[in-house]
Amino acid sequence: MALPTLRAVLASDAVRAAEPEVLAGSDRLDRPVRWVHVSEVREVTGLLTGGELLLSTGLAMRGGARDAAAYVSELVDAGATGLIVETGDGFLEVPPAALRVARERRFPVIALRRKTRFVEITEQVHRAIVAEQYERVDFSRRVHERFTALSLEGAGAQAIVEATGELAGSSVVLEDLSRHVVAYAAVGRPASGLLKDWAKRSRLAAPTGAAGLTGPEGWMVTPVGLQQRWGRLVVVNPASDQARLAMVLERAAQALELGRMAESDRFGITYQAQGGFLTELAEGRVRDDAEADARARSLGLPLAPPYVAVVVRAAPRGTGPSDPVAQHRRARGLVERVAQASRSARVPVLLGSLGPYEVAVLIAAGGRAEDAALEAFAEVLHTQVVRQPELDEVAVGAGEQASSLRAAGARLRHAQHVAEVAHALPAGRRRIFFRARDVRLRGLIALLHDDPRVQAFAESELDRLLVHEATHDDGMLALLRQYLAVGGNKTELARVSHRSRPALYKRLHRLEQILDVDLDDPDSRLALGVALMVHDQRR
Repeated sequence: MALPTLRAVLASDAVRAAEPEVLAGSDRLDRPVRWVHVSEVREVTGLLTGGELLLSTGLAMRGGARDAAAYVSELVDAGATGLIVETGDGFLEVPPAALRVARERRFPVIALRRKTRFVEITEQVHRAIVAEQYERVDFSRRVHERFTALSLEGAGAQAIVEATGELAGSSVVLEDLSRHVVAYAAVGRPASGLLKDWAKRSRLAAPTGAAGLTGPEGWMVTPVGLQQRWGRLVVVNPASDQARLAMVLERAAQALELGRMAESDRFGITYQAQGGFLTELAEGRVRDDAEADARARSLGLPLAPPYVAVVVRAAPRGTGPSDPVAQHRRARGLVERVAQASRSARVPVLLGSLGPYEVAVLIAAGGRAEDAALEAFAEVLHTQVVRQPELDEVAVGAGEQASSLRAAGARLRHAQHVAEVAHALPAGRRRIFFRARDVRLRGLIALLHDDPRVQAFAESELDRLLVHEATHDDGMLALLRQYLAVGGNKTELARVSHRSRPALYKRLHRLEQILDVDLDDPDSRLALGVALMVHDQRR
């Protein structure tokens, strides 16, 4: 429900019975009416704050043409919505000077040709205004309660987006910085239509600093992320009440950020304690070797160097569960599976959950031959999949051996990145475990592609070209790929692309104009090559 408009007030029973005649501002009758004042005093403008409709019998305009004109001009300056004047024996017509000002400034002036009770007009309008205000407050309360409940439940992005679509009464999409759809809710339309050419359409909708309309399709968007923007919410067919919709989107963005900031699911006192210790080691918050050794022993890990930091990542089948309870169950199952593997391999470990798909592990190798403990542990993990086909396959990322617990723990984040890359590799390139030297540059891109800073870098390098591609589709992106693939060798590029040199040089010049870079510059080629790797990895 929205505020009543001046046109709606004129259509009300109380006003229609008075035979209203619009004398000025007929093109401004859809302005909202925030309140109604009955006033006959000349100095009423000092009491107005904007959006008011004034009802009068004309006393304020009986002081002469100049005063009447000044009165109307002051009403316009004060932001009044309009003026309704009852004409009759005591006040036959609105002064021409007042009407001239109203028409020049497109200010609605309406004459009532029959007497009416102003109280009936104010009662009808105020009833509608109060009802709208109550409904808005009630809607705000329902929005707050809904998103608060979702946050307390630890709901995932998909559940939050679905709730947003329901409250907004419209289709909603959550995308990341690379314009990839993270979650969506299709309302009143098929998902295929909603998501068709999404990245291309999204690039034409410029980012906004807050909730607002943007792009050729008139999307309502809001950024997601407090200290660092990592995505945005999009309503593709926004309702007319944009203030209400903006409130829903901003509250949804807060719920998404709270979910992102929440700690990964962990369970059990033992694994909570071990996981907390591993996190402190990974973040460098344990500054003394003696303290690290004492805490490790208290958690059951023998002091048996060297130590190896490992992250086990399970490859989900399909999209994986979005329900918090299902995610918690999955995380628990993966930790139990890793713990069972360590026991079977007779390898002492500390471990903790990094979420439904990853487990951090710190192995005490105990003087075994290099990598023997790691190989035994990883071999058991992979054997589990052979024996129990219903289990997800796992990828094992490992850091280099270290002589101290603190040094090994500092390599956990690195091992996590390696595990993520290993999990993304084709089956033919799988090993029982991976180290950084096994994945190289494309592995680095693969493990960092979700980092907003990396996405922002790729966007800054390629955005102009991708926008051009979205609007022209003339093969400039393919030309850049070919140019980088031949190392900037134009002779070789002309040969492999089957183009004459003049035609090729002309297209390369156009490509430089689009990108606003010098393609002969080695730094430019390097930056564009890395950005293209990020773009391709996201695709």
